[in-house]
Amino acid sequence: MEPAGTSLCFGCSRDNPVGLHLKFSVREDGCVYTRFTPDLFHQGYNGILHGGLVATVLDELMANHLIKLGYWAVTARLEVRFRKPIPIGQELLCVSRLLKKRPPYFKLEAWVELPTGERAAEAQAEMMLLKLNGQTAPGGKDTPLKA
Repeated sequence: MEPAGTSLCFGCSRDNPVGLHLKFSVREDGCVYTRFTPDLFHQGYNGILHGGLVATVLDELMANHLIKLGYWAVTARLEVRFRKPIPIGQELLCVSRLLKKRPPYFKLEAWVELPTGERAAEAQAEMMLLKLNGQTAPGGKDTPLKA
């Protein structure tokens, strides 16, 4: 079940026909993860996942990490380090970890692992609680968002 207010989200919505349809789960250690298999339509150079989509998946993962904790937040800063090209057609494990929680600010890290276990990309993000119409949006998976 996807969070309310995300009906056409490019990263997680089932209703977005061109979206990534990512699903997120929580591990026992508190990390959040998703699995993603890029296809031909996700490539930049032939056979290589587009770097912008790598950043998108990592950003989406960290935002959904906070949703799993009951916070609606947006990215204030995102830094991605690309360690090696990511081939299309292979299932990737993408994991996020909360580093600092001081509402309204949060710091997270995330990474993409190849099937070999090697890290192909890493990111850190600073996120802040979402404000709508001057009010902080309430947290929770069932909170609808309306602009």
